[in-house]
Amino acid sequence: MNSSSTLRTVIALAAASFIAAGTAFIAAPSASAAKADLVWYFDRTFREVIDGGVPGNSHGDITVTNGNVSEVRGGKSVGSYATSQVSVRVLIPGGREDRKTDIGIQVDGGVIYTTAILAANAGTPPTKTSAHAIIGGTGKYSGVSGEMILKPLSASRYKVSFFFVD
Repeated sequence: MNSSSTLRTVIALAAASFIAAGTAFIAAPSASAAKADLVWYFDRTFREVIDGGVPGNSHGDITVTNGNVSEVRGGKSVGSYATSQVSVRVLIPGGREDRKTDIGIQVDGGVIYTTAILAANAGTPPTKTSAHAIIGGTGKYSGVSGEMILKPLSASRYKVSFFFVD
């Protein structure tokens, strides 16, 4: 075997190895692709920002929201949710801020509680998908824990996916 045929064989084997590895990587399941245990939709009906001292965006400003929970996007209400958000860090006036966000979701005679730190433009609802720790519940949801993923669909509608931990 001459050196050019050896080189072609090595290149062909290397290419086959890369293709096989790439195919395996693409086919591998990811945590983000895991099927949610529960999916609901939030339709916000109320939002108010309470200026907490210094006029304009500042630490301590409080945002409260509430609305309806449905099982399908824009569907019939099966419950309600409420949030309380406190600005904990304002980078520049009118710019990005971090908010300590607590959410209570009441459905089927039980409540799920979540908490997170979210970044958003000052004075606006979140526009990026965020993860919230599920910190407990009552009734049907007593003892739940895990993660809730909140995905904004519009300025007032969100998809929430729950991933419970045993």
